[in-house]
Amino acid sequence: MAGNENKNTSAELDANKLDVTKMNIFEKLSAISIEITKVNKNLNVGVGKSSYKAVGEADVLAAVKPAESKYRVYSYPYARKIVESNVIENESIDYTSKEKVVKKQLFERMEVTYRFVNMDKPDEFVDIVSYGDGIDPADKSVGKAMTYADKYALLKAYKIMTGDDPDQNPSQDNITNKSSTAVNTNKPKPTIQKVLTQDTIDQVNNLGITLEQIAKYAKVEVKDLNDGLVLPILIKVKAKRAAKKAAESEVATEQTAAPKDNAPKENDSVVLPDVPKENQ
Repeated sequence: MAGNENKNTSAELDANKLDVTKMNIFEKLSAISIEITKVNKNLNVGVGKSSYKAVGEADVLAAVKPAESKYRVYSYPYARKIVESNVIENESIDYTSKEKVVKKQLFERMEVTYRFVNMDKPDEFVDIVSYGDGIDPADKSVGKAMTYADKYALLKAYKIMTGDDPDQNPSQDNITNKSSTAVNTNKPKPTIQKVLTQDTIDQVNNLGITLEQIAKYAKVEVKDLNDGLVLPILIKVKAKRAAKKAAESEVATEQTAAPKDNAPKENDSVVLPDVPKENQ
């Protein structure tokens, strides 16, 4: 036993004596990936029943920057481009005035190429492509999309765990257990359909709707929502908006393609609104 302990201690000392200046970019990224094991979800997003925990950009940078400094890696957003931009309209009823209210939000989808450079050999680098969505009623949608894309580029490049675990949600565990007890089949449904995953919650928020609206439509409580219920509804919402957009585009195309020579000729009878024809 003592011999094995001495070997392990010797291996650790050799690892600590590594000359990082001689490591290539892949060795450095691998070392950082091993050193940063996990980043906890310390960011509270939303309020009330729609709130959830997420990984904040500050937490990711706090974990990554010391490791990159130690292994002499510099990372930065090398290129950005907006791949989708839209205005999302969400209709609701004001329960006080009973009038329809239309809320508009700006949606942006950003593509970022994040570059990781070996500071000791600047011609060595690795590019990671990441995407981020941002939605905001004012001017913050682009900033949100950039932050999201940058954050996940770092998380995925260094394979950092964020604590996504359905077992941490007691209410969803209860739903899964009840479903598995009540249904006895040879081909059980995938577990993912029995929980409401973070990715689905993000899709709901990006569409400018709330979990309460989804629950009301599905005629269930918010705590009973799961991917199996929510995802088909989101598909319907997206299809309806796409059809509306296509119809608007078709109308615009027809108006553009209409004959330009619409000026009335001398013998044409022109009737203006609220002006009666003259006796002929």
